[in-house]
Amino acid sequence: MNETPPLLLAPFHMILNLIAYRNLLRNFISRDFKVNYHGHVLGYLWSFLEPLALTGIFFLVFVILRGTTDTMLPLKIMIGILIFNSFSRTLSSCSTCLIQNSSLIKQVYFPREIFPSAIAGFRLLSLILSMFIVIPYMIYESIMPTLYMFLLPLSMVSGILLGQGIGMMASVIQVRVRDLKQVTDLLLRAGFFLSGVFFGAEIIPEEHLDLYFLNPIAVYIEMARAGVLGDLGVLDTTSMIRAVLVSFLVFLLGAMIFIKNERKAVKYL
Repeated sequence: MNETPPLLLAPFHMILNLIAYRNLLRNFISRDFKVNYHGHVLGYLWSFLEPLALTGIFFLVFVILRGTTDTMLPLKIMIGILIFNSFSRTLSSCSTCLIQNSSLIKQVYFPREIFPSAIAGFRLLSLILSMFIVIPYMIYESIMPTLYMFLLPLSMVSGILLGQGIGMMASVIQVRVRDLKQVTDLLLRAGFFLSGVFFGAEIIPEEHLDLYFLNPIAVYIEMARAGVLGDLGVLDTTSMIRAVLVSFLVFLLGAMIFIKNERKAVKYL
């Protein structure tokens, strides 16, 4: 069993462990896929069909029944849901990863950072599969890909990193403070309605845009929409750079706190 590395070297230690145990990491990601889609006749296709069906429902409600002139609204809403849900589910699952795997932790030792990393890997792959809904919609609306397309994967990865970083910090606290899960769930529910899932940043008054874009998830949602639609709208480069840096720094901080404290934390399982 290796000694706990110095705090600043913890992220590098984590990366080296993930490389060394990459086969185990792959197996955990595969396990999560099997658990989530076990017994489903269509299996992994549900990760694509479910958001596609929801987009169709939103199109029926907002475009056909409500008669909105913005035919892109259903796609914008679905992109917002996918980006936010990938972040929130990553955060929620990572924050309980030590508790949920307590029996395995007590049986055998291996780097515990495998747990949150496998969760993040699974959520990213699920999000990639779900994002294929944009292809038929782009064809239907005759939307051509633009140079902004790179913003879509950047927003996806950034959201997952942010969720994993916060989740790793929460996981070492939650083994002692179990009420943290209820607080996290409440904050995520509030965040769902405050991050622009059902509306675009263009409706925010200009004087409040800077404050609104302090929310990294709101920025990621706008980045993903810009990547698909080819229009930045009111989104600015400074907000995007800041949001991506926040994810990176939170991930590094989460790795430091997790690596430094997980051995003490598992004693309370």
